[in-house]
Amino acid sequence: MQSGINILSIVPYSILPAQSGGKLTIRELHHYLGKICIDNVAGTTDNEDNTRYSFRLHKILPTSKLRYLPYSGTGKLYTLAKQNNVQYVHTEHHYMGYTAMAVAKKLGVPWFIRSHNIESERFRSIGKLWWPVMRWFEQSMMRKANGIFFITQEDADWAVKNYGIASAKCHVIPHGTPLAAKPAYNLNAKTEIAQALHIPTDVPWLYFLGALDYQPNKEALAHILSDIVPLLNVKGLKYQLLIAGKGLSDELTAQINAAENIHYLGFVPDLDTFLHACDVMLNPVMTGGGIKTKAVEALGYNKMVVSSVAGAAGLIPSACGSNLQIIANYNWDAFANAVINATTSQPSIPDSFYDTYNWGKIAAKVLAIMQSTKA
Repeated sequence: MQSGINILSIVPYSILPAQSGGKLTIRELHHYLGKICIDNVAGTTDNEDNTRYSFRLHKILPTSKLRYLPYSGTGKLYTLAKQNNVQYVHTEHHYMGYTAMAVAKKLGVPWFIRSHNIESERFRSIGKLWWPVMRWFEQSMMRKANGIFFITQEDADWAVKNYGIASAKCHVIPHGTPLAAKPAYNLNAKTEIAQALHIPTDVPWLYFLGALDYQPNKEALAHILSDIVPLLNVKGLKYQLLIAGKGLSDELTAQINAAENIHYLGFVPDLDTFLHACDVMLNPVMTGGGIKTKAVEALGYNKMVVSSVAGAAGLIPSACGSNLQIIANYNWDAFANAVINATTSQPSIPDSFYDTYNWGKIAAKVLAIMQSTKA
């Protein structure tokens, strides 16, 4: 039930369709916010029309990079906010922080940033030379905002320590799942995919899922193919490995094509069937920031997840139970052993997982924080 509260949410790039984990988490949060308040999402003109989700999409931001200039679009956004009696302003990422701040100041309302990761640290970890400029800008916007929604506790703690952000302004709002409880097993899912790919169903199905043109995911898949798969083969595991996601490189395509039991599916539009069918998620991600959205999805479907320490950053192990196995970074022998053990384990995600990660509960927490914050 909607509360009658009106918010303005600035989303500076297309999220419809959502074809990456980051875009999915934005779309889902605003879908569930739209169920409990009037969420006016100011998006770019290249979004598809919103016919399925509860937020109100206003396609008023240009696709030009000029939209990121300080105070760009302030007039249009202020008019939209005024017409809709907006009480809170919220921007995804800090990139349009000056614009969000200006609109909120004219309205006399609080404004918030949703930080998907510590962007300057992500830039530094993947070798972008201008990460110090990002650090200055990110710190400045976080200091000026009335509140920041971090996806992980680690990021919130980092911002307090390194950016000098008041801890009272830092709130942890994780990536979530639409599932409110452990789903019933779909007996037909594996058969459906097996028939399409002509692969056996009497062995465990391992999988990796993510945008494969994103460098951290590309590196993780390279580790799977070059470091983990050879060990699984030597150790005698019989399995099928499914790779899903857009943007696979020619080099990795060649490695996959050379193996009989590894299959590239490309972009998978029906994740429900795919996740029901698979058994164990491999998550050897080593770089990049924020929570790994695909790990949350896997756990929500009661799948076993074998992850590096870096890949599990932001997850709450106590909420994930034995479904989450965390292995030291680059310890490939231990990783392979954990995968083998996972294929014979009976997954049983605890109920506390859904108390923490269900999108409806996350959205309610966001709205409650907004209501408790003064400009």
